[in-house]
Amino acid sequence: MDDDDITQITEALRQTVEADPAAARKAITEFGWLELLDDQEQIAVSTLLPIWGRSLAQGSLLDPILVRAGGVADPTGLRVVLPALGSTRAPGRLVGDRVEIDGVLATGYGPILVLMATDGGLTLALCDDPGVVAGDPLDPSAGWARLTGSPAVLEKRTPTGIDPDVAWSAMLAAGRRALAYELIGVSEKMLEMTVEHVASRHQFGRALGSFQAVKHQLADVKLWTTVARLAADAAWEDGGEVSAALAKAAAVRASAAARRSCQQLLGGMGFTWEHDFHRYLRRALTLEPMLGGGPGLHRELGAALRSGAVSHDLIAL
Repeated sequence: MDDDDITQITEALRQTVEADPAAARKAITEFGWLELLDDQEQIAVSTLLPIWGRSLAQGSLLDPILVRAGGVADPTGLRVVLPALGSTRAPGRLVGDRVEIDGVLATGYGPILVLMATDGGLTLALCDDPGVVAGDPLDPSAGWARLTGSPAVLEKRTPTGIDPDVAWSAMLAAGRRALAYELIGVSEKMLEMTVEHVASRHQFGRALGSFQAVKHQLADVKLWTTVARLAADAAWEDGGEVSAALAKAAAVRASAAARRSCQQLLGGMGFTWEHDFHRYLRRALTLEPMLGGGPGLHRELGAALRSGAVSHDLIAL
């Protein structure tokens, strides 16, 4: 696809999502986004996920991204159990014919796919619908719930052409790239609403945005959102774990800078229930620790640096 095609797809997806963020998942399915994900993963993820974050669309897109990255056959309708927040360890452990789970799951209906630890390593298991209905109290619209329990294993799933250890690495990288783009969308929207606020509010006869201290804070947020987008785009070049971790780390840094600085600059409005800022703050706090938060990602990147897996020039966070 050329740039014009990508621009047209992006605009069509934006209109589709913004028309009704609460029903956006059904709308993008009818649009053909899943087919685009099969054929052009980079375009599908890099165009839609920032829009998803900016619009605070309900639900998550991680499930189809993860199952396709892992080479899971017949992925339709599967929900993937993610590790507990801030962790990347397998969320399940095989005990007899059941799997003990401590993780995070997208709310909804249908069977679940669990990465579980066994004596022989890692295995993907298909389990019954756990019937989770309670969502994340921090951001109910994000569509996530804490999942604990011991469902029965219906069958073990073997990824196509690769072993589960490698499959999970691919799934983790794909999920981190997707989360990075979604966090970028959230951060950019927080920055936009803050710029609009400081341009329209006055103090001592001057627009708030004209004060140097305000400019510096906004510039810092703009810098980190730009760095995050560059890192996310660059992560497709090798499709590896380290570049995906770097992209997610940069996106977490950007969203953290946005929620701190923007809430301060919005003043009292940034703490009110009526202003939309709190909704973006909640979404950022929900997404940041998924598949590894800032401290864990930095430890991973530091270990990769020490081992010589990457050069010093790549990691600048």
